[in-house]
Amino acid sequence: MKAQDPRRDRLQVVVAEDSPTQAELLRQALEDEGYVVTLAVNGVEALEAARRIRPAMIVSDVLMPDMDGYQLCRAIKADPALREIPVMIVTSLRDIEDIVMALESGADNFIRKPFDARSLLARIEFLLANRKLRAHSKMQFGIEISLGGRKHLITAEREQILDLLFSSYEEALQANEELRERQDEVQSLNLQLAGRAVELEDANKQLRSFSHTVSHDLRSPLATINGFGSVLLQKYAAGLDPKAVRYLTAIRTETDRMMRIVEDVLYLANIDRSRVSCSQVDLADIARDLMETLQDGHEERKVRFDCVAHATAFCDERLVRIALTNLLGNAWKFTGKRPDARIAFGVAPGADGQAVFRVEDNGAGFDMALVHRLFKPFERLHRNDEFEGFGVGLATVQRIVSLHGGRIWAEAAPGQGATFFFTLGCQPQERG
Repeated sequence: MKAQDPRRDRLQVVVAEDSPTQAELLRQALEDEGYVVTLAVNGVEALEAARRIRPAMIVSDVLMPDMDGYQLCRAIKADPALREIPVMIVTSLRDIEDIVMALESGADNFIRKPFDARSLLARIEFLLANRKLRAHSKMQFGIEISLGGRKHLITAEREQILDLLFSSYEEALQANEELRERQDEVQSLNLQLAGRAVELEDANKQLRSFSHTVSHDLRSPLATINGFGSVLLQKYAAGLDPKAVRYLTAIRTETDRMMRIVEDVLYLANIDRSRVSCSQVDLADIARDLMETLQDGHEERKVRFDCVAHATAFCDERLVRIALTNLLGNAWKFTGKRPDARIAFGVAPGADGQAVFRVEDNGAGFDMALVHRLFKPFERLHRNDEFEGFGVGLATVQRIVSLHGGRIWAEAAPGQGATFFFTLGCQPQERG
């Protein structure tokens, strides 16, 4: 403990604070400087203690039961025997109206929680040093201020107003310092984000490089297969069994389709680098074309396909074709075990007037409790021995829809099929 300042001998301070922790902090800080501290848990107890011991100083919290800090201050200033006792408000409140309330109640100073012990003691020193000036100067000074549409008339001694304005100035300095610290933190975060952005761009470059490599490595053998198939058909078709010719033709068709898929994957991997290229597209035409391709490749299946006559949207045709390929491909796959398989493509206006497109089937469906996993890459809701797949199709669809500023969602039930709804947020003025 520090050596007690002889000038503080027998100087008593009443602390009104209902929080035991805060009360102990205040008591410890004051007693370490040689003050005698009396604790009170509310304004009523503090007022009784002030009348009993006539302290040199009152330090009061604002929010307390029975009598708050402002009420205590008004009671002190209204009592001729106590009005010369300086009152400091200690508060966690920060609004400008708190200062006005302190002025109106007659407080001499205030400090915000959490407070610094040195600042607290310096302000107490300041107030106590002016006690004699207060005792000899009784001139009243009134000011009227307007705040929040309300007028406040403040009548107090000049020194009391100066003291409170002094404490307000100190609080403003502290608030500015805190703001500078926050700005430094924000600047540091911005630098970290900039670093992350560089790392992300590097990762994207590596991903694009990987996509190009994979695309090249896939296209090369596919082109070889397609080339040899073409040679067989051109030179040896006459000597082949008709069924063999059909098989070779199917091989060429599927390799062509695989080449288009590889190109589409590469296109999708690089689409973030430029704007979506939108134009007027009829999604119904794309859906019919895709379903015809699926049916031609699986002649053993008979699937009923219902499609609206037209479903026009302003979108990137290539991307939307990839999305519909995945949605209709899933519908085809998950109706594979139904003899009465049905797939439908339609459109209807949504609640906000925006077109809502849908792909519907009566296939395996899924449990809606698992819907949160639906659009995550490599997440599958069915076992591979039930339905083959890699779990990337719907993640791809969601990305395409997001690139258009739209959204996608689903409704389903096990064994009762699934319906996927999506919107495309592109507007004609966004044409790139």
